[in-house]
Amino acid sequence: MLQAGDIIKNRYRFEELIGRGGMADVYRVFDLQRTTYLAMKVLKADLAEDREFLRRFKAEGNRLAKLQHPNIVRFYGLDQDGPLAFMLMQYINGRTLKTEIFNENGPMSYEKIWLIMKSVCSALNYAHSLGYVHCDVKPANIMIDDDGQVYITDFGIAREVDATTSTMVGFGAPAYMSPEQIKGIDPTPTMDIYSLGIMLYE
Repeated sequence: MLQAGDIIKNRYRFEELIGRGGMADVYRVFDLQRTTYLAMKVLKADLAEDREFLRRFKAEGNRLAKLQHPNIVRFYGLDQDGPLAFMLMQYINGRTLKTEIFNENGPMSYEKIWLIMKSVCSALNYAHSLGYVHCDVKPANIMIDDDGQVYITDFGIAREVDATTSTMVGFGAPAYMSPEQIKGIDPTPTMDIYSLGIMLYE
């Protein structure tokens, strides 16, 4: 695990671990050149030496580079430092929608629901218009910053609508996955809409 104070590429200083996933860990880092905080997603060491996982990681970076929308976390670049493979993204100082739902301790106001869903739908509509399906829409992948701005994160398993291979079965959160996605049927925007419906109900 990377430690606070570690500096790589003579530029990025690690501050703290802010998230963990199956393929990568996410750190808050300070960019010494830009003098700003960024989120650094670091591919786990054992996976960084697996060509298939490294290919998926790079594919995620390529997807994010194409998705420029005010409600999608901004992507800044993909890089390597020896065995360390990482991508740099906008750092969101806030909380997930999952945390927000838990803290409400009851139903959200209709106004709050509307503001969140309007932003998420706008971002998904944009991604769908470019031919991408997120495939993992859930409250844990929606961030809300301290000013109330809403962002979709984690396009790690997003697929192109015209992909020649079927959706990766087993990827995504089962509680939010559409029946078609569980069966491994080729991705379509309706899969995200199904997940969105479950999230709205929750």
